[in-house]
Amino acid sequence: MQYLFKIKYLRKQWVKSLVILSTCIISFLLAQILSITMYPSNSLSQAQEVSALPPCSAIPRLLEPPDPNALSKPPAPAVPQSAPAPKIDRVGMPNNYQNNYKLIYVVDKPDSNQVRVICGNNLAVSAKLGEPFPYGSIFVMEIYRAKQDSQGNVVKDEKGQFIREALAAIYVQRKEKGFGVDYLENRSGEWEYIGYQPDQTYWPTGAPGKTNACAACHLKLVGKDQDFVFSQN
Repeated sequence: MQYLFKIKYLRKQWVKSLVILSTCIISFLLAQILSITMYPSNSLSQAQEVSALPPCSAIPRLLEPPDPNALSKPPAPAVPQSAPAPKIDRVGMPNNYQNNYKLIYVVDKPDSNQVRVICGNNLAVSAKLGEPFPYGSIFVMEIYRAKQDSQGNVVKDEKGQFIREALAAIYVQRKEKGFGVDYLENRSGEWEYIGYQPDQTYWPTGAPGKTNACAACHLKLVGKDQDFVFSQN
C-alpha cells in the first residue's frame, strides 16, 4: 500500500509540473505574439530601417540659380587663428555621398539665411536612439544660400520654407577612436570636422587648423548626452 501511495503521489507531482511548464510556454509564446503585434518596428532589422531612408540627393526642396539682383552671401563667421584644432584633415570628403549616404533632414536657418541638408552614412543613421554613434560614423552637412529678393529678404515657397539657391559649403564630421584630442578644452567627444567648398577645396573657416569653432559649437550646444550630434529638433 505504501508503495502504491508513493506512485500516486509522484504521478500527481509530475502532472502538476507538466501543467506549470505548459502554462509558462504558452505565456511566453503569447508575449512574443503581442510584442510583434504592438511593436512591429522591433521585428525590423537595422538594415531594413536604413534602406527605407532616401539617398542624400533626394532633397525635398526647390533649387534655383542665384538671383543676380540679390545681395551677396553673408560672410562666414570668423574663427580665431590661435584656436587649437587638428592640423591634418583626417575626416576627408566622402566619395559620392549624394548617392551613398542617407538623407536625414533639411532645416532652415533664419539667423544666417541658409538651408542646411544633413546626411549620414549607414553607420551613422543606424545608431540606436540614446546610444553613442559607432566609430566610422560620418555626417555631411550641405549649406545652401536661401533665395533672397533685391532688398535681401528671404523668399519662401508656398509652404513657408526657404528656397535653396547655390550650394555654398559642405561640412563633414567623422567619429573615430582617438579623434578630437587636438581641440583641447573644446573637444566634443571623438569627432573631428572639416569644411569644403563645392569644388572640394577647403572652405576658408573649415580648413585644417581652423575647425575649433565646430567642435566648440557641438560641445556647448549639444553635449555628451547626444554624443555631440545635433538632432532635427
